[in-house]
Amino acid sequence: MNKKNLSDLVIRQSEFKGDMGVARTDVTPPAGIYARSWGSAMHDAAEGIHRPLYATCLFLRGRDPQLELYLLCLDLGWWYDNAHEREIRTRIVEKAGIRDDQLIVHMGHTHSGPASNLQNVERQGGHLIPPYRDKVVDACAAAITGAKVNAQPAVASWAYGRCDLARNRDLVLDSETFLCSVNPDGPSDDTVLVGRVTDAGGRIMATMVNYACHPVSLGGGNKLISPDYYGAMREVVERDTDGAPCLFLHGASGDMTPLRSYEADVAVADQNGRQLGYAALSTLTGMLPPEQEFAFDRIEESGARLGRWSLRPKPASTALVATTSITELAYVDLPTEVELLESLKTTTDRYMRERLERRLMVRRDVGEGKSRALRMTLWQIGDAILIGAPAEAYCHFQKEMRRRFPGRAVMVLNIVNGNVGYLAPADTYDKPGLYQIRISLFKPGCLEQVIEDTTHALTELEAAHG
Repeated sequence: MNKKNLSDLVIRQSEFKGDMGVARTDVTPPAGIYARSWGSAMHDAAEGIHRPLYATCLFLRGRDPQLELYLLCLDLGWWYDNAHEREIRTRIVEKAGIRDDQLIVHMGHTHSGPASNLQNVERQGGHLIPPYRDKVVDACAAAITGAKVNAQPAVASWAYGRCDLARNRDLVLDSETFLCSVNPDGPSDDTVLVGRVTDAGGRIMATMVNYACHPVSLGGGNKLISPDYYGAMREVVERDTDGAPCLFLHGASGDMTPLRSYEADVAVADQNGRQLGYAALSTLTGMLPPEQEFAFDRIEESGARLGRWSLRPKPASTALVATTSITELAYVDLPTEVELLESLKTTTDRYMRERLERRLMVRRDVGEGKSRALRMTLWQIGDAILIGAPAEAYCHFQKEMRRRFPGRAVMVLNIVNGNVGYLAPADTYDKPGLYQIRISLFKPGCLEQVIEDTTHALTELEAAHG
């Protein structure tokens, strides 16, 4: 038997030390706003509010005083096209007085929020969309500036835990029936990554919960504005941390759904959220103190020979680096704008019109190009890594990135700085009836290309900055 090297018997958590601040503002829309997110919905306008929607911003500054980064988590669903994202983002950046490359805008991806694209202004509740967009811009800018104002010396720490809320949602019943539904036999990812930000006195300033599960507890039968499950999750975590804001980081959930999905009763969303919240608290409770590691100390002779471990100081990394990785992805053959408009003329089913209208927006956004440059946002935050995808990647993406960088906490975020649709593994394309494959813009191999290019960029980042 090989003898263990006692110096290897140490447990560490990824950490970052620098100036950090957090701020939150309200982005709840008024009841009555256009909020049709589901083709199966029989209503167009929201009839009330289940829970408020927020913009929550975390400010970061490391050893380079010239580099300041902002992670803005927004309780909205998705960008309807790139023009929508660019317009809102540009206004936020200008109003906050920061550079575009300093900012991540990350959508929580609720499916029970307002449909704020301007093409909906003529529909029921659509007159409320323009002033609501102004409110979002003002609130986001205020959260950004407030987070910097609140900045102070702090340490961020991360630890992995488990939560089995998320289940695979690619269900194939037979060669003709492909459903977006819980698949008990499909691959999933129960990893939850919890972050904790503490001030110099050890007080928790903020928490982060990175988890991959589509916020679709509520479906077309729900008529209330809601952040879905992560609203109750935040409530649980914040109640136990003296109100410190909790940032929900929506992971690579392209094929992940809650066990109970598409319900009309908001109590289901709250139940799902509590499940994740208590799992996050379990992980948070088990974390080491800031700037400490847990190492083998000595042998203690007793009835059994006991191995004693103890805490010892470990300075946190002050590295903070931001970069990008670009992957050129080839489009699949798409229907033309004329073909889609012709189909819309003859379609009377509400759900089919919803599908076609979304496809038309995508077609117009794509234009006549044959490929798209997908820009991944990559931050090194101390020992941790943040990967932001402007897409909806399958959970294989985060599992593979964490496998390739085992010594670091790896945060993977979907719908960062835009959204170009689904990135699915190549072997999923042999099931063309799956919803995600049917609407994907990209040819098989797209996710594998992104994995390789992201790995290459992160490896270079590690080599340059440690």
